[in-house]
Amino acid sequence: MKRWGVLLLAGLGLALIQQQLLQRRPPRLQRLEPAAPGSALAALGLRFSRPMDGTSLRQQLKLVPDLPHELLGEGTRWRLQLTGNQAIEGPVELRLGGRDQRGQELAPTRWRWEPRPALVASRPQGDDEQLLSWQEGRGWRVLSRFPGEVHDLLPLGDGSGVALVSARDPLEKRVWRLPLSAQLQAGKPEELEREPVVFASLSTNNPGDLLVQRSTLEQRQASVQLWSASGQRRELAIRAGGPIRLVPQGGLAVVPERDGLVLQSLPPLPPRRDVLPGLRDLSSFCPQAGRALLVRHWPDYRRSLELLEPGKPPQQLWIGNEALVASACAGAADRIWILLLSGIRTPLLELVELNRQGQILLRQPLTGYELDPGSPMHYDPSRRALLLLLRPLRLELEPLPLPQAYLLTVDDLQLNPIPGAVGHAGWLPSRQLERLR
Repeated sequence: MKRWGVLLLAGLGLALIQQQLLQRRPPRLQRLEPAAPGSALAALGLRFSRPMDGTSLRQQLKLVPDLPHELLGEGTRWRLQLTGNQAIEGPVELRLGGRDQRGQELAPTRWRWEPRPALVASRPQGDDEQLLSWQEGRGWRVLSRFPGEVHDLLPLGDGSGVALVSARDPLEKRVWRLPLSAQLQAGKPEELEREPVVFASLSTNNPGDLLVQRSTLEQRQASVQLWSASGQRRELAIRAGGPIRLVPQGGLAVVPERDGLVLQSLPPLPPRRDVLPGLRDLSSFCPQAGRALLVRHWPDYRRSLELLEPGKPPQQLWIGNEALVASACAGAADRIWILLLSGIRTPLLELVELNRQGQILLRQPLTGYELDPGSPMHYDPSRRALLLLLRPLRLELEPLPLPQAYLLTVDDLQLNPIPGAVGHAGWLPSRQLERLR
């Protein structure tokens, strides 16, 4: 018994010594990674090994150039947000330091952070199409090449790659996922379907999940697959009346059905369905969680724009006879933009800005241009600019040219072309974060 007592005391003593050693270890930065911006211009998530003292973190955090920012959080998890109303002009140097709540010093580190997303686009090249990236100062860079024509292109929400649909024959489409490194180096393309499909629709969310709706000639109803960011595939028993959209924050999907829009939970969450009745389409999500813009169709062929917020009925912001072809919003619908198309013989494309009360703040004609059919309007808060795919107005008999990507800065309404024609384009969230010596 004495021997067992000695061994027990020795074990307890060793555990106490280990605990003391761990408590004396300095804090470490365990993770630093880009985060969804929400209402900010850009954001980073920080995780430390020990609870940190917020005052010392804020005192020793430096940005070069010095940009408006705020550090939010407590304990081991923090969030750095770039704020203000000025566009980010280039990469940022981040300097971190501070103390934990015991007074132990955090080893200082320096980082180079590119908070602006890269533009990813497709461009025909002979019988195939190139996939390219674009950033200020770098221009266009070829990432990969895909057979036939690209029918859909979707940058994944976590910035880890791109999903796309390509085909040489319209009845034999193939779905691909191309992994990309943080520095935009392409990996090996992965084909997601064993057999070609006749229809495929893609959606993604901030965690990087990918939803694929697809059907073959033998199928009456499109089947639905959810690919997690880690690459696991799950078949979903969802019957939809149109394209399904993943909610950006994850875990939910908006499913169009005959009786309205359904907000539906996804596995492994418990099953749940919330129905919004009426003839509506989901137009776009806002960066702040729980907000979305809907287009409602009326029996007299008018259309209206509605703002959907948590716990509230849809709020009508605009109604009219024009075609509402695209929308985008900033933050928690702090600023809202819509593209309206009117006229038959002489079509007129207009950009309209609304506030959350539905007041029209500006109405800007985009004279001489038309929107590439079916292309969305993307807002990049870091550049404070809208991404539009436009082509010059043409006569009916003229061949259809490829569109060009334009950045429309929302504060001065300057329309700036990005040189070169493209087929599809979208923003790829930046993961360009490099530790400096």
